[in-house]
Amino acid sequence: MAGDVVAVGPQVGDFAIGDRVTALAFAGAYADLVVVPTLTASRIPEHADYVQAAALVRSGHVALAALSTAEIAVAESVLLTGAASGVGHLAVQLAKAEGITRVVAAVSTAEKADFVRGLGADEVVVYHDESWGDPVDVVLDAVGGDLLPRAVAALRPGGRLVFFGSGGGTVPAFDLLAGSKTITGLTMARFAATRRELYDRHHRRLWHLHRAGQLRAAIHAEIPLSDVATAHEIIEARANHGKVILRP
Repeated sequence: MAGDVVAVGPQVGDFAIGDRVTALAFAGAYADLVVVPTLTASRIPEHADYVQAAALVRSGHVALAALSTAEIAVAESVLLTGAASGVGHLAVQLAKAEGITRVVAAVSTAEKADFVRGLGADEVVVYHDESWGDPVDVVLDAVGGDLLPRAVAALRPGGRLVFFGSGGGTVPAFDLLAGSKTITGLTMARFAATRRELYDRHHRRLWHLHRAGQLRAAIHAEIPLSDVATAHEIIEARANHGKVILRP
C-alpha cells in the first residue's frame, strides 16, 4: 500500500505529516486510511509515483525475501511458479538482476509465455506441461495446492523449495527424504520483524534497480476499492500479467 502519512503530532518516528510513504500492511489494508507499523514504512523516492510504489514494494519485498531465504547462488538455477503474478513477475526480474544463471518461469497458460520471457526468463513452462525441463536447484513456489508436489519433483537431489503462497498443499515426507530435498516456509510479517537489517537493505535494492531501469512493476489493472470483487475475480482466474492495484 502507499499513501500520505497521517499523524497526531508533528512527527511519527522518522516520518512527518505530508511525507509520501509506502508500507507493508498485514491486515486491514482494504480501506481509505490504514494504520501501519513504522517498521515496514519507508519514504517513496521522488522519481516514483504511488502506483509504482504500491506495486513494487510489497511484491518486491516478498520476491527478495524468497530469494534470500533460498540462499541461491549465481551458478544455480531457479524455477518460479506464479511467474506472471504480482510477486512472480518481479521475482523473475530480480533473479536475473542478481545474475542467476538459469531462470525458469512456470505459468498457468501458454498465453503468458511472451510476457515472462520479456521480463528475462530463460525458459517458460506451463503447469500442465508433461515435463518442466531439467531439474533446478531452487523452486520459489507461490501457488501450492496440487502444484506443490510437481514443484518438489522439479528439484534436483539436494534441492530446496521456498513456499510463500496461501494455497496449502501436501508432499509425502518420503519424497523429501529420498531426494534430500527441503521445504522452507516464508511469511513477510516474520521476515520484516526478525531480519530488519536485511529488510532495509532489500528496500534500498528495490528502488536502486527501479531507478536504474532494471526493475519495473507491470500494472495489469487499476481498480477502485469500491469494486474490489473485480480485482479478486481477475486474480482468481489467473488472468493478470503483473500487479492488480486497488485505488481508494
